[in-house]
Amino acid sequence: MDIAVAPPPNKRARKSQTLDQDITGIRAILSDEFDEDIALIKAHSCQLETKQQLQAVIQELSQKLPHFQHLKRVRDRSVLICPSSEIGVSQTLEQHLEQFAFSEHVLRALCHGVRVVDVPERMPRLRAQYEKTIQHWPCKFHPNHYSESLRNGTNFSAGQRIFHKRMAQLLVRLSRDVNASRPVGICVDPRQPSIVSIAGASESASPHEHCGMLLVDFVARSQEGGATKTDLPFTEDSEAEAEETTLRGIPKAYYDYLRKNDEYKDLTFGAEKSRESKEVEHVQGADNLAKFGPYLCTGYDVYLLQEPCLMCSMALVHSRAKRVFFLRNSENGALVSRFQLHSVRELNHHYEVFQFTTSEDGDLT
Repeated sequence: MDIAVAPPPNKRARKSQTLDQDITGIRAILSDEFDEDIALIKAHSCQLETKQQLQAVIQELSQKLPHFQHLKRVRDRSVLICPSSEIGVSQTLEQHLEQFAFSEHVLRALCHGVRVVDVPERMPRLRAQYEKTIQHWPCKFHPNHYSESLRNGTNFSAGQRIFHKRMAQLLVRLSRDVNASRPVGICVDPRQPSIVSIAGASESASPHEHCGMLLVDFVARSQEGGATKTDLPFTEDSEAEAEETTLRGIPKAYYDYLRKNDEYKDLTFGAEKSRESKEVEHVQGADNLAKFGPYLCTGYDVYLLQEPCLMCSMALVHSRAKRVFFLRNSENGALVSRFQLHSVRELNHHYEVFQFTTSEDGDLT
């Protein structure tokens, strides 16, 4: 006869379903140029009869048809001439080249053993792309170790990874226990690290008062700014904390919840106060936050429960956030779901974007 055995009294009950989705990893959201296979284009090439022709051919080609800066122009005795798209439908290669006034012996060499080949359209950004492109034609490649670390997930130390994952779990807790399961955001100064501000979307919020927008505004409160009118009570600075840091960007409900919870006793709170003197601190390798002091989210990390919409994502651009982490995708998300705002080159500021992965997604470091 089987007897049901009750679990020991000190054994913790399983967490709620939301918290069961353990934060297993952090994935960098890179622009498509890092992830997509590099497109191939058609190009005309020739086959030189002797290697002695090479110097004269390359010298004139580089002056008159300076194409393919990302490729090696020569493979064995094959030489890339120009993209096939530049040759008119009714033109031969020789007719196309005659308009560039090549010398007779070079023109004759370029028109020998003509073939159309597939070549990469642009330079690879990662080694994996490079390995694929050289199967078609030799290309130039300048390894970027930081980009590689973002792609393979080794950019964070073990301690940093633990802290980031802890912030992700904290977002879930604050949403559930303090903000009625609505979106929550946390802004952190990564130098200590120290929690600068916390914000949560409210049920009766105005259309523009999304969690991300409120978080930026509450960060501004810590710098004696802020434009949002709210009845929320904010944390007051104690005398002990008043000299160097301020708690003015943290609503009292969140601060009290964290201070009363033994699990978060070790967390540091407070934003560096705005510096009265604008004199630059000359610290080697320092970013703008260390040099000039706080300005909105400059140098700060932003953690969001939900992927921000376009409005909030642009607010984070304008506030100069350093990195944005989020846990859940949104239907109108502007960092991965709809498009990748942070990869738009025309913007005057770019932050890095990371998404937390859960036990349901698989571990990506």
